[in-house]
Amino acid sequence: MKKLLIVLSSRLILFLLFQMIIAFFLRSWGSSIKYWPLTATITNIISILILIVLLKEEKYSFFSLFRFKKEKIKNDIIWFILLLLISVPLAVIPSLTLSNFLWGNTEYYHQILFQPLNKNLLYFLLFAYPFSTGMAELTTYFGYVMPILKNQMKSPLIIIALPVIAFSVQHCTLPLVFEAKFILFRGVMYMFFSLVYGFTIFKRPSLLPWLIILQVIMYILPMAMLLTVK
Repeated sequence: MKKLLIVLSSRLILFLLFQMIIAFFLRSWGSSIKYWPLTATITNIISILILIVLLKEEKYSFFSLFRFKKEKIKNDIIWFILLLLISVPLAVIPSLTLSNFLWGNTEYYHQILFQPLNKNLLYFLLFAYPFSTGMAELTTYFGYVMPILKNQMKSPLIIIALPVIAFSVQHCTLPLVFEAKFILFRGVMYMFFSLVYGFTIFKRPSLLPWLIILQVIMYILPMAMLLTVK
């Protein structure tokens, strides 16, 4: 269980660590905030390496997490289309509602997260960020942790809740802004989204590679938005 707790908190800690490194080179914490996609991408690479090692210890291949189940593919496609239709609203509507509640508008957190970046870096991140996140995020919480919890725990509540909460709370340090409201906002803005994905994978693990594809598609959007920021 100790190992699982370390894995569950690893991304939260790595986001903070790499933001600290970027801030050190820039000599400014405030300037490091806008580099959150780079922080996330570096963290994703480390997360992937960690998963490769951990799964090898369990006699599994990391790439086995991305295999489609041929016998379930027809029903999985139906679920994929359904989740494709609801995923963006699941991610966006709660964050807009929470932003309105905390600040009375939906612009404040956009101004923090979407700041001008070097265009060459953005072109790299346009692909590196969504693809690395797809390979590292759902695989960590629902591809590695959740199956082990299923083998060790009897309570579905714990099996679902631990990775769901960790998935959402990791965003507290992506980026870390020293404002209590913003930390709260980032920590809970994806909670409902995470709960739906976690429950879905708990009930139907064969959907994991499909949801990874969906996540990659979704995460191209914020990088495309950053390209329009001047």
